Amino acid sequence: MYFSGVIAALSAYLFVSLAFSGQFDFLHGGVFVVFFTLVMIAFDNFVRWAKSLESN
Repeated sequence: MYFSGVIAALSAYLFVSLAFSGQFDFLHGGVFVVFFTLVMIAFDNFVRWAKSLESN
């Protein structure tokens, strides 16, 4: 799940970066991947926490 999400987000970021600026910076791309992964993990943990409240 994480791998496919990162690949999809990176391809979208690459497309938008090239479409609007015409260049891609690997440092910005790397920072984006790290930030996206952290947000995706946090959201996954939030969903698990919310599901645990429903079962109680």
